[in-house]
Amino acid sequence: MPSITSPRGMVVTPHPLATAAGVEALRAGGTAVDAAVAANAMLAVVYCNACGLGGDAFALVWDPAEQHLHGFNGSGRSPAALTISTVRGAGHDEMPTRGPLPITVPGAVDAWVQLLDRFGRRSVADALLPAAQTAEDGYALTEINARAIAASLPNFDNAALAVFEGAGGTGEHFRQPLLAASLRAIGEGGRQAYYGGPIGDEIARAIQAAGGVMTGEDIAQHQGDWVDPISTRFRGVEIATMPPNSQGITALMALNVLSTLDWPMGAPLSADRLHAQIEAVKVAWSERDRCIADPDRSVADPSVLLSPEHAEWMASRLSSTQSHRYAPTNRPGGGTVYLCAADADGMMVSLIESNYMGFGSGIMGGATGIMLQNRGSYFQLDPSHPNALAPRSRTLHTLMPGMLLREGRAEVAFGAMGGDGQPQTMLQLVQGLVDDGLDPQSAVDRPRFVVETDGAGLPLGAVRIESDGVSAVVVAALEARGHEVTLVDPKTPIMGWAQIIRRRADGSYEGGADPRADSVAAGL
Repeated sequence: MPSITSPRGMVVTPHPLATAAGVEALRAGGTAVDAAVAANAMLAVVYCNACGLGGDAFALVWDPAEQHLHGFNGSGRSPAALTISTVRGAGHDEMPTRGPLPITVPGAVDAWVQLLDRFGRRSVADALLPAAQTAEDGYALTEINARAIAASLPNFDNAALAVFEGAGGTGEHFRQPLLAASLRAIGEGGRQAYYGGPIGDEIARAIQAAGGVMTGEDIAQHQGDWVDPISTRFRGVEIATMPPNSQGITALMALNVLSTLDWPMGAPLSADRLHAQIEAVKVAWSERDRCIADPDRSVADPSVLLSPEHAEWMASRLSSTQSHRYAPTNRPGGGTVYLCAADADGMMVSLIESNYMGFGSGIMGGATGIMLQNRGSYFQLDPSHPNALAPRSRTLHTLMPGMLLREGRAEVAFGAMGGDGQPQTMLQLVQGLVDDGLDPQSAVDRPRFVVETDGAGLPLGAVRIESDGVSAVVVAALEARGHEVTLVDPKTPIMGWAQIIRRRADGSYEGGADPRADSVAAGL
């Protein structure tokens, strides 16, 4: 299928209602940021299995007026009273994945407000009203929705069960009146309705009732940060993403390794290229878990990790004829949405938002209808670990929006959901766009791989590849190098949902929407 094109603006999201909300914001005179926030708010309703008002958000914004790329880190911190001893005292030898203890302060709503304040033309109410109306009136569940809800029911607290237990199957009409009320309250009262207001207080009450320690003050004190993006050059093109605590630097390190290797790379999806990509991903991933944490801890300098010397050192650990195995320290998982938007003035937005593992902690914020994230499950209980749990700290974060710049100007907004798979998808998309000259739709359609691990401390080595991408000869060649290869169904969601918008030389746009979700690209 060819890329969708548009002369004046474009929105690409994993759900048609979210794309429509974003396009309508553009049509009403909004900027790409207005469109992105409206689309994200709609996804918080119609893809509540993957994101929501209880999660975090990161964004890259290309400002054509300043000719400058801005980054926003909307990740929340752990509660002030949450310590390693608190968690161990509750009977845990490692951070739990569900329940009240891994809940960190949700940063998405603050991110939306700050993005709109700086780059929007429309109000918060304008952005949230379509989502509130949809939550109130209801919408048809897709297969992805229905499957995710059914799978998550065993993890839900009573408040969440009361909302989701009767959701039904694919095609069923589902309403979320509590969430609608929260969206309307934020639209009317702004961020103060959430941070330091009744929504935050009700969230804190629910967490404490479930055995957690987060307070209304923890929520009230949250504020996301404008940050400078980080980037590397790949084949003469600048690839930008978010700095730590985002894992985005993992993709940049892997790209640097690929640039350094003098191995034969071969054609796309050949054994030579796949081996190089897989090995670059694994060695970069091992560096992620060694170095990436709350930037306040100054564990590592991104400029050092992205230096040519560091790329050469990582490349020296690899072999063109043998796979290697590295043991990460963080557990796999993910449940996220990625979207991108662009407007007639040339503003481009790359935004990613998430509750982390599907419905996150499984805890609903009481009467708010908001499911709360479990980002804190990434913390470690070893006090010597770079990502050790500490009061009011940010964990290593999987969210990583991307932007491709050519000759100093934004050309491509891109990214993908998929937890630990995100840097792997970014690497494959970059090579498709830059090395192979693919258009956006062809880049997201191309069969992908993901390197997986079964849990913290277990080796990175198992490689899942979509079965329409490789022949038996390629699989045999990879296995001969020591790769454990599993073929999976084509267009499977485990490869992440990627979306792309490219600005063409004449100022028009072309977009690619990932068929692995309910994705739609549309423009003006």
